Amino acid sequence: MPRQFAAVVVLYLGFASGIAYAQDCLHGATENADQAARRREALTAARNINNIQANQPGAATGQFLRHEELSSSPFAARMREFTTETVKRMSLNPGTDVLPGWQLTLDVTSQGYWFMIKDRTDSCGFAYISNQAGVILRAEPIR
Repeated sequence: MPRQFAAVVVLYLGFASGIAYAQDCLHGATENADQAARRREALTAARNINNIQANQPGAATGQFLRHEELSSSPFAARMREFTTETVKRMSLNPGTDVLPGWQLTLDVTSQGYWFMIKDRTDSCGFAYISNQAGVILRAEPIR
């Protein structure tokens, strides 16, 4: 009987934590307007990073900027002049959030680059991922 009780408790706790996990997702079916706005801002950041990479001089020969080089790119120097508030607030400096609560991970290889902009405040791990092809994908862990 104690084994059966323990099994039921483990099953119940697993089920309860699964429900709690699903409820903590910021960008799921119950996404509120503030979180939707944050998500759209992160998408804007992803588009801008792809644009920086595609329009910098090395792109023609497959040479892409590393994270530490993004902030010194000509585009980054002009970002504060843009009328779009999201672009003005973006930080391309390593060790800082690209936007509040959004972490940029960028890796450059001999074949191109890939990056991820992940919502650090979302317990479900929502992120945008892209590479030198310029296609932006929505990503979240399988639940």
